[in-house]
Amino acid sequence: MSFLRSGSLVLALVAATATSFAIRPSAQADEQEVSRLTWRKSYKQATDEARRRRRPILVKITASWCGPCRQMQQLTFTDERLKRRLRRDFILLELDADEHPDLIAGFHVEAYPTTLVVSSELKIVKRMTGYQSAGDLVSALELVKLTPDNPRDGNDLNQDDQEDSDDSGAVSALAAVNTISLGFDGFCLVSLLDENRLRKGDASLTVEHRGQTVCFFSDEQRQKFWANPDRFWPVANGQCLVSSKEGRQAELGDPRVGVIWRGKLWFFSDRETQQRFLAMPNQYGGDL
Repeated sequence: MSFLRSGSLVLALVAATATSFAIRPSAQADEQEVSRLTWRKSYKQATDEARRRRRPILVKITASWCGPCRQMQQLTFTDERLKRRLRRDFILLELDADEHPDLIAGFHVEAYPTTLVVSSELKIVKRMTGYQSAGDLVSALELVKLTPDNPRDGNDLNQDDQEDSDDSGAVSALAAVNTISLGFDGFCLVSLLDENRLRKGDASLTVEHRGQTVCFFSDEQRQKFWANPDRFWPVANGQCLVSSKEGRQAELGDPRVGVIWRGKLWFFSDRETQQRFLAMPNQYGGDL
């Protein structure tokens, strides 16, 4: 399906010297850098690595507005004993509730923070809700230790672990993936911008960007997007700026009701807001 053009506007369908042995500031910085934990931000990256290396995943589910989450970051995850254990035995994944709502729903998270242990077979084998001290977390990890040679499965969980799971056995972490909705209704952003076509992407060809799972019509288009994602990313993350500018609640725009203006994708909540933008684009941020 092609776009209609009108001029430049394209309509889419809808001290250091104190002692000789003092540690230099740069050495201190290097030491601090080494001691930091490396948290993956992508669920797919973490699960792929867990399968490849046959390591369990520690999933930290947090939110920027959550006080206990900040306390765990400042107090729990700075404990050297815990950090050594995590670096040695786990793939670390941090998920922000506001950036990954579909994943959070798939994990059935009811309170923050929530800490999960997921086996390399992608089974949730331990769920811990609320603030956990470093000591408590180390003790909990000892109870669900997973090794590449002898991974535990749902039938090998002890009674305490079963009570922390969602049912009598280990819960599949794939349930979280299966609930993910595709960003921008699954339309391929590269097709929209470069080909002026509304084309649904392939759910097997995706990338995660700015908290959205975006799919593409072809792998070539996925690679093209990943080389310069900002070029294809919709203005205001796809929100309808007409609605928000007029004091209405911000609404996610529909790719079928959008325009290409000055080389960028703009999405709107309905045909009416699209037409108001077309009449006076500069009033709604079109002079960006």
